[in-house]
Amino acid sequence: MNTKQVECKALNWHFSVHPAYLIFVCSAVIVCLFLAHWQWQRAQTAQQRYAFFLKQSSLPPAQLSPQLTEFQAVRLSGDLKRLFFLDNQIHQGIVGWQVIAQINTHTYPVLVNLGWQSKQDKPITLVELPDVLAVSGLTKKPEPGFMLARAEADPEWPYIMQQIQLPLLNAHFQYQLFPYVVYANDAIANLTPAPVQIENKFAMHLGYAIQWCLIAIVCIVGFIVFSRRTTPYE
Repeated sequence: MNTKQVECKALNWHFSVHPAYLIFVCSAVIVCLFLAHWQWQRAQTAQQRYAFFLKQSSLPPAQLSPQLTEFQAVRLSGDLKRLFFLDNQIHQGIVGWQVIAQINTHTYPVLVNLGWQSKQDKPITLVELPDVLAVSGLTKKPEPGFMLARAEADPEWPYIMQQIQLPLLNAHFQYQLFPYVVYANDAIANLTPAPVQIENKFAMHLGYAIQWCLIAIVCIVGFIVFSRRTTPYE
């Protein structure tokens, strides 16, 4: 059964292609270009975020205030209210947890990541912490990821957490925590510091953008090769 073909001539080349194939190739090229543009936007965002991190982290330490932003150096001191344990944290191939302290300052209750320790049978620190803590570190906004079940459904929550969710903690304790977690720079009570580290992913996203552009070019070249004819249809 004969099917209709789209035929055209350009630069002494004759092309003949089925309309469905033409639509498929055009759609594939459009999708590839869209994905390339999306990855380029992500590359720019990553570059801006990394530059912001370098700028903020180089500023002198500041006191806690509503004007603070992410990745800013701070100094704080206050009473140790309670401890939380961030589970499934790996350091040098060893599974453990990060110890999160709630420190009540004269302005805000603040969550402070004191550092990592190997996992024990019970959620306790290996070395007793003082009642009053002085900490210097960087602020960082928690980035909760996907969870299969609600955190509140875990009977050990909130004292053992899979991720830090400030809105849930605020609702649970019925007061407002400082909107950033402070990551301590120095070792406290023999804990291994877990400093804030931001990777510049500009090159990775740029590579993906180039990859999608190359796929689009391959689609176009393949279309030309497979649809070109040396002689026109009569």
